[in-house]
Amino acid sequence: MKNLSNLKSLAVLLLLGISIVSCKKDKVEPAPDLATRLSGIYVFSELAFDGKVIPADKSNLKGDIRITKKTETTVDAELDIQTRDDEEFMVYDVSDIKLVENGSTVELVYEGETVAKIIGKKLMVNATDDTGTDFTLTATR
Repeated sequence: MKNLSNLKSLAVLLLLGISIVSCKKDKVEPAPDLATRLSGIYVFSELAFDGKVIPADKSNLKGDIRITKKTETTVDAELDIQTRDDEEFMVYDVSDIKLVENGSTVELVYEGETVAKIIGKKLMVNATDDTGTDFTLTATR
């Protein structure tokens, strides 16, 4: 009789364990949209021009670029890159930038022109300064 009671208890525990395990459902969370994934603060990390790459700590620049989600595929950008003497270098607020994913690269397109790219945690802005020198400013998240 004692064995039958133990067997019943074991069966109840087994059924309880199976029911708990079977009730657990792994929820598959959808991946965040492109704008959500790329939104954030990118801190100035280097400047490249004329074949030279200058890290932020060796340059005369400081600041960041803030990317804010507008829709799933568009963002707003606030560029606040200044000289260490607090003179404006690249200070802009840009709205309605379209995001175009191309493999591991995301292009930021404004008014039909690619103005920047994001690869991994690096945002690269291509521009031309007042003297006509092309440069790439990189900021890292």
